[in-house]
Amino acid sequence: MALDIMKVDLSMKKEFLAELKACRKELEKDKTEFSDSKKTITEPQLSSHTWQGSLADSFDRIRGLMKTAYNDISGKQLSDVLSKIDERIKSLQEDIHSLSQEVRSLEKKIENAKREARDKE
Repeated sequence: MALDIMKVDLSMKKEFLAELKACRKELEKDKTEFSDSKKTITEPQLSSHTWQGSLADSFDRIRGLMKTAYNDISGKQLSDVLSKIDERIKSLQEDIHSLSQEVRSLEKKIENAKREARDKE
């Protein structure tokens, strides 16, 4: 019974690991796409000939704030999330390795017990 539970746990952890790796890959792709679209914040270019006055100054301040927020998201926030995912992946891999060893050990014990029972007959 314990062996079956361990195998189910192992299977679930492997499945979660695969999902987490896929999520990380997708997030990395999104981060690249997000970084590539940074230039859209400053488009269209507005010169003093085409855009001036208090509205222009306000608009430029908003663009500056957007650029700061954009840098924070693409630089720090996404990197932090990716680091946390990497930590969880490593932890799961260690759990899977340990649980796999426990399963193999228990299977050997069961096999040895069966062999001893047959030998006594």
